[in-house]
Amino acid sequence: MKRFFYLLTAASLLLTVTACSSISPYDYGSNWLIRENDIPQFYSSFDLFYIGKAPAGYGNTHEIQFNWTKTHTNDIFGRGVRVFAPVIPDSNAETVAAALKYYLNKYHKPGHPFILLAEGSAADLLYAAMQKTDGITAKNGFVAAYLPDMKPKTAEQIAEDFHWDALKAATGAGDYGVIVTWRSWINNEKMDTVSPDAYNINPLNWNLDKTPAVPSQNIKAVFYMPEHKNLFWRKVEVKNFCGAAIDPEKGVLAISCPPSLLHTDNGKYLNNCISIFAGNIEENAKKRTENLIKYREWQGVK
Repeated sequence: MKRFFYLLTAASLLLTVTACSSISPYDYGSNWLIRENDIPQFYSSFDLFYIGKAPAGYGNTHEIQFNWTKTHTNDIFGRGVRVFAPVIPDSNAETVAAALKYYLNKYHKPGHPFILLAEGSAADLLYAAMQKTDGITAKNGFVAAYLPDMKPKTAEQIAEDFHWDALKAATGAGDYGVIVTWRSWINNEKMDTVSPDAYNINPLNWNLDKTPAVPSQNIKAVFYMPEHKNLFWRKVEVKNFCGAAIDPEKGVLAISCPPSLLHTDNGKYLNNCISIFAGNIEENAKKRTENLIKYREWQGVK
């Protein structure tokens, strides 16, 4: 019996040592496109965790991926935001979850505001990774996940998927602990499916109904175009770029963009919804963060 006890103890110690000595790929800086953990947390109004890749037509070099990511994070949100953008080598929600958990465990101070950002297929991966990850709660600082063009879901589906953490679809411009998404229908392009019950929020006026938003409500679009030989023209900011309105019958956000090939790949605005609404996302992320902080300060007074 004693021998059996020693064997169990030895096995337990072996498992503990093995677990402690395991190395995550995200221990290495080479597996991050951007990792701003050297910026003091108190300097950051919020942290930004981003998943994404440049469209295939732009190329897949490390420089292009870095610049694309930089444009979607640092160039949009500016100073005062810590950015964490891991390299995701495969389209696997488990890999994204591993990177997200690593950020929360290693770099995030409990309660500090943080925001998640991705679009298209990357948004689907990040949504699935959120379901596999603990700590994504308003109490822990979760402000919002901006996930444009993920697979359409109803507001009820979103609430059900995250019921244990009390997350929900955003209902306006100022709530927090929310999922923010819309399904882009740009310049009447052909839609594969119609989803009349799909949840959409308009990032120009933050309405859930079909109230149209005009281009003057578009603060700025921010584009990265690596095809430009002139380094200073690779990032371009355009004010009042487009208008948008929710079409509830199709379940989409109908967006009217200038027919300029300058910002497209083969004539289509691929993976550019963050770019198109960059200024509005930036302003809204700050507003939601401020509301979360004010709420917690009020709770502390009570």
